[in-house]
Amino acid sequence: MTLAPLVVFAFNRPDTLQDTLSSLRRNGLAKNTDLFVFVDGPRNDSDAEKIARVRGVLEALDGFRNISVEYAERNKGLARSVIEGTTRIVNQYGKVIVVEDDLYVADSFLSYMNGMLDRYEGDERVFQVSGFSVKVKRPAGYQSDVYLDTRAHSWTWGTWKNRWETVDWAVKDYGLLRRSIKKQMAFNRLGSDLYGMLRGYMEGKNNSWAIRFTYSMYKQQKYCVAPLKSLVINNGFRKESTNCKAYNRYKVDFWKDSDGVFNAPQFLQPHDRILKETRKYWSIPYRIYGKLATYVLRVKWLVLKGD
Repeated sequence: MTLAPLVVFAFNRPDTLQDTLSSLRRNGLAKNTDLFVFVDGPRNDSDAEKIARVRGVLEALDGFRNISVEYAERNKGLARSVIEGTTRIVNQYGKVIVVEDDLYVADSFLSYMNGMLDRYEGDERVFQVSGFSVKVKRPAGYQSDVYLDTRAHSWTWGTWKNRWETVDWAVKDYGLLRRSIKKQMAFNRLGSDLYGMLRGYMEGKNNSWAIRFTYSMYKQQKYCVAPLKSLVINNGFRKESTNCKAYNRYKVDFWKDSDGVFNAPQFLQPHDRILKETRKYWSIPYRIYGKLATYVLRVKWLVLKGD
């Protein structure tokens, strides 16, 4: 198995970047992995000061086979950084693993990602491999440690050159989608937020690369391979004390103690019960519940603070 290059996208968060890199270094395959770090440029003087601290973190970094760091002179924004950086590396290596600077991974993360990229490279149904998973209960009799998801994930992911180059970043058929309620509803079956996010990008309200990737995966009727228990956690969620005023509906079962051996059949079939479980996280009732729970927690925090 030829190991995939690891790409980390960073900006102005030296502390979370340090945590991300430390978790990646603990992986046994790190010492044999080529690491590429792309640091976006500053928007203002405050960013410049923080990026100087990021530079300090990266200058002291070791533990990988090769380390390449590139600093943008001007601010590109996350979407452009991800698309340009990933394109360059995946074109060179044929496959890639991507992590952003606010994520904390399990010690077996690189073993899992490389194993799944190797196993499913020849399966044209698979568009992406992700180390992230929402909470999923293993169905009775389900032997695999992974499942097929119809929704792409941006909290750690990997793909191959021949998939990446099919993404329509311009969303050329958006006019047809915008005029068809039926098409919008079909896209939203993967999650009630999807069409709204894509519309937001097209109207200049967000600059998401991930929603365009997800839409291309959906249009091609492809899948994401995900683990039954998540091998990644958002660093902000990991530090529970900083999130006491918000309800986290994405809180995961973190597979930190995995032994790095994953049961993954060569031909993986989608499982209806698992798909139903994953889609509930983006359903309208679940999203409303999350907002109400956050409101209650914030009121409770304000009351306690007043005491």
